[in-house]
Amino acid sequence: MIIFKDLTEMLPLTERKEIFTDTLVTWCRRECRDFPWRHNRTPYSIFVAEILLKRTTSKAASRVFNDFIARYPTIQVLASSDPYDLERLIAPIGLYKQRSAGLQEAAKYIISKFQGFFPSTLEALMSIPHIGKYTAACILSFGMNIPAPTVDSNADRVLKRVFMDELGVNASLNRVTGIAWDLLPSDEHVLFNYGLIDFGALICTYSSCCKRDCPLHKICHYFQLSEQKVEQLSE
Repeated sequence: MIIFKDLTEMLPLTERKEIFTDTLVTWCRRECRDFPWRHNRTPYSIFVAEILLKRTTSKAASRVFNDFIARYPTIQVLASSDPYDLERLIAPIGLYKQRSAGLQEAAKYIISKFQGFFPSTLEALMSIPHIGKYTAACILSFGMNIPAPTVDSNADRVLKRVFMDELGVNASLNRVTGIAWDLLPSDEHVLFNYGLIDFGALICTYSSCCKRDCPLHKICHYFQLSEQKVEQLSE
């Protein structure tokens, strides 16, 4: 096991980045979670999933996602649907009036501005009402197989911990996204993105650090700092 007495002895950043990406993709193949929106992915289904997931849990969104896609299989059907029926379908996950209005506003905009097709650039996707940078990146990577890093709060935490020496504790989202671009593999970006999201949800959580049980602990600056503090206290 590698424990760095002096943090200057850590592996070069380039090598750590390669290890990070390889480890995360391998971990995702074994451990990533299974959700209905991770099957038969399309730009539309990913868009719907991300709107349903906002400010609720994956478990809650899972309860309505399949019924939603069955009832509203295309963006055209969604745009022309009855708002009351839409609200009633998604009521179990909360914020149903806001979600319903947002879904239909975005759908109508896509039909009006993009002939019913999701555009294939981050900037164009972000011009659509209720689609921010994260949702746009999800649509690109998961829905279109176009590489783009999906940095949510879980991914942000993992990257800030592992690369704390490079990013600092209070790095902006833009800086964190920048290093995510460096790490992102062009051919396995879907596994990488799902892996980063799930790793933060299951392993590198808000409330705890798995320390030596973490597959990334050998290259994690946060872990090395914590080990150094423990050793100093024991001296």
